[in-house]
Amino acid sequence: MHSPRSSSHALLAPGSAASSVPAYAPGRATRLPAVDERLVAPESRAEIVDGVVYETMGANPPHARQHSTLAHVLAGCLAPGYEAAVDMLTRADRKTDVAPDVSVFPTGDDPATGGRRLEEIAFEVVDSETVAHATKKVRKLAKRGVRRLFYIRVDDRTVFEWEPASDAWSPLGVDGVITDRCFKVPIPVRALADRLLADDTVARALLASGNRVIGAAVEGGEARGELRGELRGELRGELRGELRGRREALRVLLSARGVTLSVDDQTLIEACDDAARLDAWIARAATAPDAASVLAG
Repeated sequence: MHSPRSSSHALLAPGSAASSVPAYAPGRATRLPAVDERLVAPESRAEIVDGVVYETMGANPPHARQHSTLAHVLAGCLAPGYEAAVDMLTRADRKTDVAPDVSVFPTGDDPATGGRRLEEIAFEVVDSETVAHATKKVRKLAKRGVRRLFYIRVDDRTVFEWEPASDAWSPLGVDGVITDRCFKVPIPVRALADRLLADDTVARALLASGNRVIGAAVEGGEARGELRGELRGELRGELRGELRGRREALRVLLSARGVTLSVDDQTLIEACDDAARLDAWIARAATAPDAASVLAG
């Protein structure tokens, strides 16, 4: 949630010069400030857009949960050389200091400023904040050089990407994916708003990165699968042995009683793999007068 506070004063970071002191030396008014050169005091829960201070308020559960899921999936899928941050202030221009909900930026210092590098991707979660206000911030971040910008609408979980060429938002299909060098794996659009899909996506990223815990679990699963296969093989072998023993007992009993088996009878007995049926035939064989009476039915 964002509400305008004042257009005449900026919140200065502790230790900053007074507001009457120009931010730039004479003759250098066109220089862009470093991305971590503050207008807003850190931890003040405020942003400044075109010199107007906007207070950022706490969020209700739908908005807050969306923040959590978004941060979870983005941070869990980072490619080597990238970091993620929540509510990190970025100096977009001389009069603007804003904090996207989640940002992804390269690790290491900017060689030109010695501070952090500009984010490459930024997400806004839009609920009570108007799309118009989010768009104003996004335009400035795009002009500053942020490579990709998105917003997620809380009420229906739709995702949009900013298109600088058309100066407009473009909706992403629910079955689409976000593929980028910042991420180890493609991120399904639906995973940005669905915690279960987010977990699945992070698991794939961890597997792709060779995470030790995930790798051990996979290896353990394969070992358990091999063991289950071995046990199934042993059980099948035992069953085959039991069936052979029943068939042999049936033949011995019939032979002892002088009951002759035809070729067809022998074939029928050998083909039977039902232990209960073989037991029934053995029981009949003790009294039946001929093979047909034993094998009937």
